[in-house]
Amino acid sequence: MANKNIKVSSRRSFNIGIVSFFALLGLKDKSVLADNVFKLMDMEPIKITVKSLKIQDLYAMPLVDPYVEHRMRRSPSDALIGWAHTILRPIGTEGTAIFKILDASAIVSNINSDFTFLDLFKNKQSSKITIKLSGKLELFRDNNKETGYLDIVATSNKTAPESASITQLEEIWDSNLNNVIGKFDKEFRDQIKVLPQFLG
Repeated sequence: MANKNIKVSSRRSFNIGIVSFFALLGLKDKSVLADNVFKLMDMEPIKITVKSLKIQDLYAMPLVDPYVEHRMRRSPSDALIGWAHTILRPIGTEGTAIFKILDASAIVSNINSDFTFLDLFKNKQSSKITIKLSGKLELFRDNNKETGYLDIVATSNKTAPESASITQLEEIWDSNLNNVIGKFDKEFRDQIKVLPQFLG
């Protein structure tokens, strides 16, 4: 059941389809989810002693190369909003927590390497997708007399050889997104320890 004390606002009012022109990128190893070990639903919620939580998505997708968030099956912004809904639990009687998404970018770049005759028989050329998440938590209580702030940044990247199908490429992107959410979660849990007065 949705928590009535959690509100989400976003600058985005569109949802463009999944990957298309990257179909020529490749993958020989099908175990693209080998490091996809972070399981959001298995994580303990973080109880925050404020009455309400506001989630603000301030990242505007550029919609131009090399940015590809709008071509992913699930954008980094949506994944981070889902994380906040699942993990952050307001349990107080007064006060507000504001979680701001400042960066949720996904960039695809080519990896250049020296070409030799043997590379004719290999998938040596590849692309790299780098996902960066940046979020800020602001806490206010007792008529703003008691405050707290956290700045969290996490980055993850994965590569894909030329021969990947669209399905395999999407799996790589999904896996990388899951990895960076896991890194963000770990960094958030480490940092919020400095604000014990806001923990339930």
